[in-house]
Amino acid sequence: MSKKTTKKILYILIFIIIVAGGVYIYFSPTPNFMRNNSIDGVKVEVKISTDSRKPIVSTFKKDDYLNLSEDKLAKVKKKISGRIEGDLPSIHLNEGNKIYFTFEKDGKVFQPEIPRVKITAHASSYKDDVKTREIERELDRDEYGNYFYATKRYSTQFEKYFTEYLRFEIYFTFEGMDYVTTFATFQDNADHGTDFFQNEDLENPIPPEE
Repeated sequence: MSKKTTKKILYILIFIIIVAGGVYIYFSPTPNFMRNNSIDGVKVEVKISTDSRKPIVSTFKKDDYLNLSEDKLAKVKKKISGRIEGDLPSIHLNEGNKIYFTFEKDGKVFQPEIPRVKITAHASSYKDDVKTREIERELDRDEYGNYFYATKRYSTQFEKYFTEYLRFEIYFTFEGMDYVTTFATFQDNADHGTDFFQNEDLENPIPPEE
């Protein structure tokens, strides 16, 4: 076999490995090291109810975030939505509805000035005339000083079991700088093992809780 032929085979093998690696990464869950970025050492750790999976969290300086172009904002929303089914944690309302937040700067926990949450809740059913609802509140704190937020059902419920997609924006200030942290999660009212194909329509739809 000539050197020229050997080089061609080597190039083909390298190309196949690169393509296979790219396909594997694209169709794999987001790795942990890519699930939470920081800006100037500032980031927010997010714990979703009882789910052990980490959400995909992105933190920005507020001005930078608000000035993102539509295309760049769409890419951020796509990123925090995960790569594949099951990439995001979920709030199981039958088990617990709280999301916990830890604010960090260079690995050290700090307490920001009055952090607020903005939720964009997507309707759980195509029958809902209101496709998205926005909710804005201050974060709560428990007896230990930990920040948390307790979610509710934000869509009209047309079926026995529902699933909502929620996108969060956390607005907070630290050392005079304003930040925004964004992530997404699902929430549902079904127990583990529930077969959504066995769902059933409600005779009287239930209005949103908030």
